[in-house]
Amino acid sequence: MLELKPLWEIQVLDDQKRSLEQKLRDAQISVELRTLKREIESGRAAFNKLKEDYASFKKQIKMKEMDAAAAAEQIRELSEKLYSGAITNVKEIDSSSKKLESLKDKVKRTEDEILAIMEQREELRARLEEMSSKLNNKAENYRQKHGSFLANQQKIRQQLAQLPLARQKLMDKVDPDLWNNYMSMKKRFNDPLARVEKGTCMGCRVGITFSELRLLKHGEGMVFCSHCGRMLYWER
Repeated sequence: MLELKPLWEIQVLDDQKRSLEQKLRDAQISVELRTLKREIESGRAAFNKLKEDYASFKKQIKMKEMDAAAAAEQIRELSEKLYSGAITNVKEIDSSSKKLESLKDKVKRTEDEILAIMEQREELRARLEEMSSKLNNKAENYRQKHGSFLANQQKIRQQLAQLPLARQKLMDKVDPDLWNNYMSMKKRFNDPLARVEKGTCMGCRVGITFSELRLLKHGEGMVFCSHCGRMLYWER
């Protein structure tokens, strides 16, 4: 009785090998991952720009605080002169008084500006914290998805690595003449051996004849589909 099962299993393994190799060739970072990566890169650029603005606010505040401190020191010195009697000339007193008021206005104006900048800086800090949180979440999501992608690629490679040994074990069970016929038919079909299910050749999806089915059931040598010409395999 001709044993076709090992040959069938070899064909199944070869189909698996082609499918797995195709998956590796076609493997690309998914559209979702590419989009996510672009969003992260764009988000980081925007985040860094806001960080620069935040640093600029800090510099502005520091400079204005220095201006206010310098004006306050001038006020102190000028006040001492005015109220200590060091200035006696009326015109000079009047001029110094006006200058004193101008300095006080400057300090108040500068302090108001500092407060306004501080409010803007706080708003910006809140935005930075929100952006940072979203970017971290997106980055973690990307790492997980990319890790799954790489793990799947590795799994495919491991599956491919296991096929040659399994195939060789099956080859040892295949009749040499049967193998030669099979390889000769490979020139016509990727799948020279077709399983028969419910009286139908699964290679061409056409029903086989009663006599072909009888020969298959009795295992009387090789049986070929009268429609497509494939070798028929009926699993007992």
